[in-house]
Amino acid sequence: MNEELISPSQAATIAECHEDTIRRAIQSGNLPAQRVGRRTWAIKMSELRAWIDAGMPNRRRKSTRKGDEEETQTEEKD
Repeated sequence: MNEELISPSQAATIAECHEDTIRRAIQSGNLPAQRVGRRTWAIKMSELRAWIDAGMPNRRRKSTRKGDEEETQTEEKD
């Protein structure tokens, strides 16, 4: 079974998101990909579709903005 492999750039176009979002999802393990060469990644189309269907999950670090921290603390008290 030959599955189509696409680049992060192509994946970003299909998912309608920024290429950095695709790269973060690969790095966090939320979007499986294969390394092809030293700096190039290849993503199976079926894996991209599954990631999109799952709501494009992506773990991002906590915000370091001062206002965001206060909002989080207020929400936890409620």
